[in-house]
Amino acid sequence: MAADAAASMTAGSLLFAYGTLQDPAVQTAVFGRDLGPGAPDRLSGFRLSHIPVDDLQVTAETGLTHYPILIPTPDAAPPVPGRLYPLTPADLTAADAYEGEAYRRVRVTTEAGVGAWVYVAAEG
Repeated sequence: MAADAAASMTAGSLLFAYGTLQDPAVQTAVFGRDLGPGAPDRLSGFRLSHIPVDDLQVTAETGLTHYPILIPTPDAAPPVPGRLYPLTPADLTAADAYEGEAYRRVRVTTEAGVGAWVYVAAEG
């Protein structure tokens, strides 16, 4: 992501999304609006894994059986691709509720040098 594109995202905090929060339908359900395309970026220091969906209604509505989740790793894992979205404090609260207990929100610096929040495994 170009530095000027990152600098233009000044409305609230930035979220690095790598999974379902990139989906416009999920964004509308969680935030009440489509967040747009976001800005592409990548994140190092984590590996992408998956956890089972434990809500049969979610599986019935979306077809998803697993959610992506980031696990911190000291290994030289390939960077995880994702997108940066500007969020308000209320949006972050809504995202916290959506992600649930399996995830925790942490501050990271993306490969483009941008500070952002990301949801990672609560344990690990």
